[in-house]
Amino acid sequence: MESKIAGGFYQFRTELEKRGIVFSYSGILTEDILTSIGGALRQKMTLDRTDPKIARGVFSSFVEQVQNVIRYSAETQSAPEGVAVQSSTAATEEPSEVERENLLRYGLVAIGRQPDGKHFVSCSNLVSAAQAELLRGSLERLRGLDRKALTTMMKEQLKECPPEGSKGAGVGFIAMAREALGGFEFDFYPIPDSDDVYFTFEAYF
Repeated sequence: MESKIAGGFYQFRTELEKRGIVFSYSGILTEDILTSIGGALRQKMTLDRTDPKIARGVFSSFVEQVQNVIRYSAETQSAPEGVAVQSSTAATEEPSEVERENLLRYGLVAIGRQPDGKHFVSCSNLVSAAQAELLRGSLERLRGLDRKALTTMMKEQLKECPPEGSKGAGVGFIAMAREALGGFEFDFYPIPDSDDVYFTFEAYF
């Protein structure tokens, strides 16, 4: 008797292994989920005896990318009545925009290792077409900049007002580009019959 359910999931697992993915999650992303996955990721890298410098970069990129999804993903769901969405804002601070919106946001995160030994952290989520163009321009400007130039850019950005539409200091991608020892890639896929675009950012270590 053919096992359609188990067979299908085994093929899915095999595809993940082919891509070198050791951890993946797709669904609602919240600060609680970020903390839980982060703990598992730290344990995995400790067990694998990952170089501490690479481990720090992987973890930092993972946190930044997931927080971007929590703040900006265009795929949302209103939180149930009586349930408050939490951000990384301290309890003593004013509620963040994420908390005021009270929206749950969807995304996909994957962490793995390529055949050449290079680690990667990839995050994907829906964005509007207009937001995609802004992201493309911002990320293209970061290409080819070395760590020193990126550090200078980040310091300058922190002195300025956050970019329009930003829910933070506007330095997330600069920080990720700076920590990505092996560089980064990004891509956009227009969703058929939709104004949204599927955005993927992948950092290498």
